[in-house]
Amino acid sequence: MNRNTIFKIVAVMMLTAFLFIAAGCANTGEKNVAQKQAEEKALGRTPYEMKNDVEFNNYNRRQVLADDPTVILWCTSAFPVPSSPLFTVPIVGKLTSGGKRPYPTQITRTYDGDQYFPEIPGPDSMYGSSGEYRYGFTPAGVYADFYGISTFCTTEPMIWQRESTKIVMQSDPTLLDAQNKAREALKNGDSTGAEKILEEAVKKAQGGK
Repeated sequence: MNRNTIFKIVAVMMLTAFLFIAAGCANTGEKNVAQKQAEEKALGRTPYEMKNDVEFNNYNRRQVLADDPTVILWCTSAFPVPSSPLFTVPIVGKLTSGGKRPYPTQITRTYDGDQYFPEIPGPDSMYGSSGEYRYGFTPAGVYADFYGISTFCTTEPMIWQRESTKIVMQSDPTLLDAQNKAREALKNGDSTGAEKILEEAVKKAQGGK
């Protein structure tokens, strides 16, 4: 292969590479223009500005509720067995996660031998995460553990239906009246009386004597 032929081959290769790079730059330029236009459009938008602080108010109301030792939660659940009946347990105050601790559970050591706790406590001054399992106590101090089962808790006792496609979110008047009386008993330090009031009301709501 003579020198002229080599020069021609090199020239063709260089021209091809140049055209390829130029095409790539052109495409990149087009993409940059499109991207710039999209960014300008995004910056030109005016999102809705929250004014009513609903999220914080919901959070705050829940914190106030969780800090009230006379609140009664009606926690309804069922065992994960077909046709298992629903059962409701009155819980005083709130349900507590099994992952909550009064002290940090993680420790980090630095290269110079020092150590620190990377966790910070929550608004309740407790460490840990929510999850694992939840537990609480009835007005008489009976421990109730809802491990591995779904639980629905509300501050008012609901009327539940199983053999119906109609959703009923209605307070049970008998249990609601008993709840108010039980809360008054708790305020007076009478946990046993509160428990008795609720037990009698539940029996009456279920058709018992």
